[in-house]
Amino acid sequence: MLPVDAILGELHELLARHQSVILQAQPGAGKSTAVPLSLLNGPWLNDKKIVMLEPRRVAAKSIAHYLANQLGEAVGQQVGYQIRNERKVSAHTKLEIVTEGILTRRLQQDPELTDVGLLIFDEFHERSVHADIALMLAKEVQEAYRPDLKIMLMSATIDTQSLAEYMGDSAIIDCPGRTFPVDIVYQAKTSAYLDQEIIAAIRSVLQHQDQGDVLVFLPGQGEIKRCLNSAKAKFSAEFECLPLFGSLSLHEQEKALSSEKTTKRRMIFSTNIAETSLTIPGVTAVIDSGLEKVASFDVKSGLTRLVSQAISKASATQRAGRAGRVQPGICIRLWSQAKQQDLAEYANEEIVNTDLSAVLLDLSAWGITRYQDTHWLTAPPLYHYEVASTLNQNLGLLDNENRITDLGKKALNFGVEPRLATMLVRAESQQQQQLAALLAALLSHRDIFSQPSSADLTARLHVLLDAVIGRIGQDSLNFIHHSTLQHAKQLANQFCRLLGIGQWTISQNTPLDKLGSLLLYAYPDRLAKQRSLNGNAYLLANGRGVVLKDSDPMCNEAWLVVCDCDGQNKDGLIYSCVPISLEQIQTQLASSISKVQYFALDSKKEKVVGRLQHHYQNLMLFETPLSDIPPQAFEQCVLDILHTEGLTFLNWSVRCASWLARVRWLGSKVEQFPIINEASLLATVDQWLLPYLAGIDSIKALKRFDIYDLLTANLSWDEAQQLASEAPEYYVTPSDKSVSIRYDESQGPTVSVVLQEMFGQLESPTLAQGKVALRFELLSPARRPVQTTSDLAHFWRNSYFEVAKEMRGRYPKHRWPDHPLLEKPGRSIKRHG
Repeated sequence: MLPVDAILGELHELLARHQSVILQAQPGAGKSTAVPLSLLNGPWLNDKKIVMLEPRRVAAKSIAHYLANQLGEAVGQQVGYQIRNERKVSAHTKLEIVTEGILTRRLQQDPELTDVGLLIFDEFHERSVHADIALMLAKEVQEAYRPDLKIMLMSATIDTQSLAEYMGDSAIIDCPGRTFPVDIVYQAKTSAYLDQEIIAAIRSVLQHQDQGDVLVFLPGQGEIKRCLNSAKAKFSAEFECLPLFGSLSLHEQEKALSSEKTTKRRMIFSTNIAETSLTIPGVTAVIDSGLEKVASFDVKSGLTRLVSQAISKASATQRAGRAGRVQPGICIRLWSQAKQQDLAEYANEEIVNTDLSAVLLDLSAWGITRYQDTHWLTAPPLYHYEVASTLNQNLGLLDNENRITDLGKKALNFGVEPRLATMLVRAESQQQQQLAALLAALLSHRDIFSQPSSADLTARLHVLLDAVIGRIGQDSLNFIHHSTLQHAKQLANQFCRLLGIGQWTISQNTPLDKLGSLLLYAYPDRLAKQRSLNGNAYLLANGRGVVLKDSDPMCNEAWLVVCDCDGQNKDGLIYSCVPISLEQIQTQLASSISKVQYFALDSKKEKVVGRLQHHYQNLMLFETPLSDIPPQAFEQCVLDILHTEGLTFLNWSVRCASWLARVRWLGSKVEQFPIINEASLLATVDQWLLPYLAGIDSIKALKRFDIYDLLTANLSWDEAQQLASEAPEYYVTPSDKSVSIRYDESQGPTVSVVLQEMFGQLESPTLAQGKVALRFELLSPARRPVQTTSDLAHFWRNSYFEVAKEMRGRYPKHRWPDHPLLEKPGRSIKRHG
């Protein structure tokens, strides 16, 4: 007797009185097997069937076979199932187990679910995006069309109160599980490889137990393969080592799930599909890597990648519980007890970090077109929603109001992601449709090649084509994942049936030069341009950089359509792609290509050259020369050059530099005077320079053009007079000689003049409305500085005598009078006689 048997009577009563029920049953209670069979003849069903939603295909098929066996029947009689590419039901089927996408399609096609009395959402705590959407749609069906439709949510660990609030009138029932004590052993992570840590954990299990099977949780297929091979090499005498993951063939899955006794203990290496959905009989020990692989969506690039991350506490509890189903067990965790405390309580809901394009297409088909009108169980980020909306609109599946188009309605029929569905419905000829079916089938699964030497999808297509036309055997090629190839073959055939194609008419001789055009329908944002000839780096139309492996023959291609690549922020590795010609790109994207005139300075020829550039998103496809350079283009080019090179690129004479230095200095000293500097002149060059360049159409002519008068015109007449008065260009010595003034920002206005020319200048003159004294750099007869001062009166009274004393010895023929204030200014050499 199972623990859940004790609450079945109460469960029937709750379903009779309530529209929805939440069953929280602990591991080992038997909810997935005993509950659906007990409800088959519930009077509140009104002779309608039960549809039970399972999140994983492996679990759906396994449970269907188990339940049918309990009834002594074959699958497809009272108990049936439907998963992708496979359906086993009949007119007698009363309990149908389906995967999530199947239920959503059924709701779209029959919103009233006319033949369904109860929907069961099993393992709802996994919170896949499909389960969330299917529940939302089912709830609307219940409220709008079918108040008699019952909905039941089943889970071992879930926040029942918040879920009950979402469901409205929902009853909650708890059921204890049936598990034996499980000893938790923490084996802290070391620097060793994962497979070596697993080997150490297996040895620890052997020290504690001499019977029972072992379940090893690993993040993905690659880790399963490596750890399984290492275990086989060391423990083949004690254990039969078996893999378990979603894309295995049914035969291989049944090996791991079988309850038949074997001569050896079994060791099953599994992903997290064995965490809750499947029961593996005979397990008494669990080795938990503490890792899982989840899809991480990068909303900026639109790419999704699988990343390994730590599991949640809830998952760790579920995994450990698998060791205590038949007797007291042991769970070895490959992390420390301190790390256990840092784990998140629950895993994040998938909807907050996934590509929402398929969700939006489903919602639009249902009539929900706005984020705020959607009754989310957990709301995704608004930006993710907007990105998905833009993608679907670009694909032509939704209009600009997010209403589904005729193309979108056709795309829904294929049950694949919107990108691939778009390619299928846009393929025109029968040959293109069959090629599209092959491509969509390949891209809906993991890579069929186990050790790919190239990202070229064409090679995979040849292998799949051989399979669908019956030219390849299951064991003919050892570098192929045969179970994946078989799934792809089934899916390709299904797509052809949906397209109305009865038999395959293409062959290995069919030209494949249109593959790029077909895939461009699906991946318009992943058109890729080679950055350098024969290089491995490419730029995607969406702005992201991607790379091929250095040895990949595809590095010879200038243009690619990238189907799959790593979603990391920089230089993600390309996993699959096809070449495409520039001519095909121009033809297919004609309406999306923008034309931009581009002008730039040819520094060698010293002239402006023009190009007409053809752009698609972030890519420049090609360019052609422009023979005529319009005046405004020349002016813009001058602007660009000046902002890069500065004003000195022009005919920037000494007079120009001197004028700007004076203006800049006076503006810093006198409040009423305008602030003019190089930055302000550059900012207003379109006002004081460009309007006066008529007839100038080359850089050479520009550099000869005298800009001094245009420059000085930035001051009004009054301001120019003030400049001449308060920051004069020259200082006139007492001997009536004009000497230029240097307007240095750090030292101030300075004049360099031979000392004897200054006899008679008793005090330092002032500038800037008397605020600043002119600075004198007094020179020897050899024109070397002997004294610098801004206070001539002090110099004549004090410093002069020391200077004169020293200079008389060096320059005896020159004037160094004892009474400088009585001397006439002028020549420094003494007059004869």
